[in-house]
Formats: sequence, structure tokens, C-alpha cells
Amino acid sequence: MKRLLGNFCAGAVVIAGLASATPVQANFSETEIQLHYGEDYKLGRNANFPDFDNTTSRQTITLEHFSTNDIGDLFFFVDFFQDNDKLEDDSGTESDQYGEIYYHLHGSQFGLNFGDSSPVSGLDLGVGLNQGTDFSVALAGPRLNFGIEGFRVLSLGVYAYNNFVDPFSRNLDTTYQATLVWDYPFAMGKQKFLMRGFVDFIGDQGSGVEEQIVFSPQFRWDLGNAIKLNEDKLYLGVEYTHFNNKFGVEGVDENSYSLFVSFKF
Repeated sequence: MKRLLGNFCAGAVVIAGLASATPVQANFSETEIQLHYGEDYKLGRNANFPDFDNTTSRQTITLEHFSTNDIGDLFFFVDFFQDNDKLEDDSGTESDQYGEIYYHLHGSQFGLNFGDSSPVSGLDLGVGLNQGTDFSVALAGPRLNFGIEGFRVLSLGVYAYNNFVDPFSRNLDTTYQATLVWDYPFAMGKQKFLMRGFVDFIGDQGSGVEEQIVFSPQFRWDLGNAIKLNEDKLYLGVEYTHFNNKFGVEGVDENSYSLFVSFKF
């Protein structure tokens, strides 16, 4: 846990710098901390070659930020996680981190506008970076935003996906990533809830790296509203993740879940 907190503090410094670098005239800005405890993660500290059927429980601290202005929007998150289960020789990594960052330019800057009657509210052009300890992926492509009643966010991005740093120094093919993102608040009586999440579809990259699907929805209860504090600030939730062919390893399908508390500021 000390190592996990050390990684978190180091990452917090980086994220604070990134957040402060976002435009001061942003129309909207939000940063969130999530504390997760979950089960059934594969390819973790206790990964057993070649079956990879071991699972581990895991603690995760997630820092997440989103901001937008007239020019574009910035989104990033960093996960700092620690696995609890280990192999007998304890050769696996106890804690690690993973992050993603995306910046999209609003298509309106280039005259790409849609009428009020269109379900498409915008077309943006984005670039991204997915970064782990021993791999890096660069992404670039368009994103469609949909103005559907009830959704705060509903978007579909299609990106070129280039794995330019690989832990095994393989010459991997450039492929695609299609990402659907949603954020849907609703109420039942006086209680408020939020459904949010994403689905990633990633193509195969050759060299035994198969196509992947990551489906990760969250269900959140607005605890802040329930205890008569500020709404949309403090949540209790559950997250489920289905990871088909995890990390491109054929047949390694993860079905993990976690309970979490989150705080927005």
C-alpha cells in the first residue's frame, strides 16, 4: 500500500500540472478521484503462463479530469493499482499504473456544423496517448457527438491505433480503435443515479495480438444528494468490466467487478 500511495502522489503532481494547463476560459472543468476495490482481474501479479486463468483482487486509485471550451476538450485518467494475490515465487509486479489522455478539437472551428434537427451535435478531431509501464499507443481520428435527450454525453470515436512501444519489441500492425462513451443521469423519487461507461473495439495487430473488446459500465448512486450535500459530487458505485482477449491474448477473457466511492471537485 505504501508503494501504491507513493505512485499516487507522484501521479497527482503530474495530473495537477496537466489540469492547470487547461485553458482558463474553459466552459466546464471537472476532476474526480475514485477509490476501487475489485475482484477477478486477469494477467495481474499472479498471471500463470500459459493458461492465464488465475485472477486477483485489486485496489485502484483513479484520477480523472475533463474540461472543455470553445476550441476543444481535454480528457485524461490515471489508474494506480495494487494486486493482492501472488505466485509462490512472488515474481509478479505488486503495483503499477496506467493512463490515457485525449484532446479533441471541435469541428466547429473548421466550419463543421450540424442543424438543430440533426441527432449529431458535433464532429471533433482528436489525438490520444495510452501509456503503461512498458507500452505506449498513439491514436488519432474523428469523434461524433450525439445530442440525444437525457444523455449528458454520448459519443463515438474512430481512431487509428499505433502500438509504438511494445514490451516484447514486436513490430505490430497499426489497427483501429472504435470507442463508444455514454453518461446518463436519472432519478427515482428523490434519489439520483448515473449510468456511465465505455466500449472499446480494438482490431488485431498481427504477431499474435488478437482483436479486443473492453466493455466497462458503471452504475452510481448520488450519495451527496441523498445526505443533502451537493449533488453530482459524491458517489457510491459498482463497475463491471468485460475484457475479451485481454491485452490481445487469445482466449483470455476477464469479467471483473469493483465497488467504489468517487468524489468530484
